[in-house]
Amino acid sequence: MKRAAPLLLGIVPLLGGCIVPVNVTPNLCRQIPTQDTVQIRLMFGLGKPDGHMISEDEWQAFIDSDITPRFPSGFTMIGTEGRWYDAASHKIIREPSRIVWIVAPASDRNLQPYLKAIRQNYQIRFQQDAVGLAIQSGCSSFDSVPVE
Repeated sequence: MKRAAPLLLGIVPLLGGCIVPVNVTPNLCRQIPTQDTVQIRLMFGLGKPDGHMISEDEWQAFIDSDITPRFPSGFTMIGTEGRWYDAASHKIIREPSRIVWIVAPASDRNLQPYLKAIRQNYQIRFQQDAVGLAIQSGCSSFDSVPVE
């Protein structure tokens, strides 16, 4: 472990020219009228510790009570299958999952408390170990485009 730090310190300067900025399309964002946004993906496993699955009614009730009031402008839900490593059983676990994709203004100061509440409420309500979270900056537009 002690050798890793000097190796990393030696590699970091070499990578300086290779690091790509988070927003790689600034010209396109200016050409198309957009606003600075963050894309948030919340990843929810649907398996309960007792082996049962979170039902569609339970999922919808959670969406209605915890996500919609915080993001009334809209979001997208994607049904998927998640995989994760269970350290206790040393197995790869597969389970039905949902991704909630939210695009929000980057300046929204409520994002941190909203995301924290959503994640904690889901963990408590459905006895989950975690709710995945990925955030990416960018630009977005939800304006209609004139049809030619």
